[in-house]
Amino acid sequence: MTNNTNIVVLKFGSSVLRSEDDLPTAVHEIYRYWREGAQVIVVASAFGNTTDELIRRAERVCERPHQSVLPNLLATGEATSSALLTLALNRAGLAAKLLDEVQIGLRTVGGGTDAVPVAVNKTRLLNELRHAIVVLPGFVGRDDRGDKTVMGRGGSDLTALFLAHQLTARCILIKDVDGLYTNDPAGLAPQSLRFAQVSYDTAIRRGGRLVQTKALRFAAANRLQFSIGSIGAPQATEIGPLADRLDVSNLTPQPTRVTLLGCGTVGGGIYQRLAALPQHFELVGVGALTLNHTRELGVPEHLASTDIAELLRRECDVVVELTGATEYASAMVELALKGGRHVVTANKAMIAGSGDRLLNLASVCGVTIRYSAAVGGVLPALETIRRAQTIGPVKSFAGIVNATANYILDRLEAGGDLAQAIKAAQEAGYAEADPRLDLNGTDAAQKLTLLAREAFGVSLPLDQIHRVGIENIEGQLRKARAGGNVVRLVAECTRTEKGIRARVEPVELRPDHPLAQVAGAGNRLIVELEHGEQLVVSGTGAGRWPTTESVMADLFELKRQQLTNRSEKLEALEVCA
Repeated sequence: MTNNTNIVVLKFGSSVLRSEDDLPTAVHEIYRYWREGAQVIVVASAFGNTTDELIRRAERVCERPHQSVLPNLLATGEATSSALLTLALNRAGLAAKLLDEVQIGLRTVGGGTDAVPVAVNKTRLLNELRHAIVVLPGFVGRDDRGDKTVMGRGGSDLTALFLAHQLTARCILIKDVDGLYTNDPAGLAPQSLRFAQVSYDTAIRRGGRLVQTKALRFAAANRLQFSIGSIGAPQATEIGPLADRLDVSNLTPQPTRVTLLGCGTVGGGIYQRLAALPQHFELVGVGALTLNHTRELGVPEHLASTDIAELLRRECDVVVELTGATEYASAMVELALKGGRHVVTANKAMIAGSGDRLLNLASVCGVTIRYSAAVGGVLPALETIRRAQTIGPVKSFAGIVNATANYILDRLEAGGDLAQAIKAAQEAGYAEADPRLDLNGTDAAQKLTLLAREAFGVSLPLDQIHRVGIENIEGQLRKARAGGNVVRLVAECTRTEKGIRARVEPVELRPDHPLAQVAGAGNRLIVELEHGEQLVVSGTGAGRWPTTESVMADLFELKRQQLTNRSEKLEALEVCA
């Protein structure tokens, strides 16, 4: 079966969703695929041992729970985990839609606690995927009479594979191991090797504890190819009509060593996420202007320092720069690059002003700078332009890339005055104490320069960008309201025969325009190709957690790339040998 590579079904098992503490990590993995341009369906199992505990509770009340009643109880576990996962996605600034088995028309046959899915409302799912990540409870369906059913132990695997088959989508079963192994990698066997790919027969023989056997048989009967992987891993085991093949590299991933510079609002969020993921990242230092912030966050004393130069001398793989400074930050990043460290930053002012020099230096030093978070929080703006370029030449892009200004405009249109709107934005965590760069269009212009470099390979000085802010917007707002229109601060860049034309200014838009529909702290980018096709992407553009999510995505991507490079080198050596 040929997959629709634009849709991916991700199933998170109870070994991954052990408790609510694992929700942010699941969000990282979901965002990984969403920012690559996929439409994502998430199938969530109940937390940890919830299903077992629900069965025990039922048996304490009734020794032999009736099979027509038990599914209603068991479904509460997955209803809880899927709802909380949706809320976690919302906190990260991602549009997510929670649906249940009735809303998607998931019909089953074959019994109350051992059902099999046979039909689903594909039209509803495809329509919802156009606007949001879709989250579903795992193993729950309805029979012909409308009674609730469940699909047995591990039934979320079957639900995910069934949906992938119906939608001709990719399916990845997210487990606590990065694939199928010859022996249990956590067991006492002397050697356990990971399969790069296996046949259905081998998966059924060896994978019964990892994947529901009923689900494996369904995949085999329908020639459905799918993957078993883990969060953050660059590799997975492919299962399908394939010959068995072991992973010859057999690399054991080591934690990526990280030095964090800056421990403010976003830096604090990054510290919390890195500290919660010791299997992926090892913090070697946390720099701050004072140690008050680090103490408040509980940073161990041996990691915290106000001596940034000393921190940069510590052995690490990547430096995360979140200081909020410009010239000082540029100097620190230069030291990091010369020391052979990769850099991840959210510093748009630094990249806009010194990006060419720093990117050239990184290339010379054999490392990289990643700065997705510098352009619109969780909005995958740079990634969308890169994806567009794989389709054809970019003609133009236009978007709302300053969430603070958009939030303030919403408040003004609702009848508030500018001072009140600014205060509300600050209280919500969207505006700095000094919001002048947001109000006068400088912030949006800086982001426009980063996007123009990606789209057209040019460096646009800020003084070459036509720039009008929203400090004196009241008259334009009144005129727009009188005509039934709205005003948005639009950043736009177009390739013309005479060169690149760039502007940032408030624009009056009809209510049905895609940019007019962006509310609050939302951002949206429309990329138009030379042949007329458009790519549209949206996401929350400001706030602690959306920016944190984007920085973490860069870190995970860097980690995967390093491991992939090591694996490819080992495979090349194996071939040569």
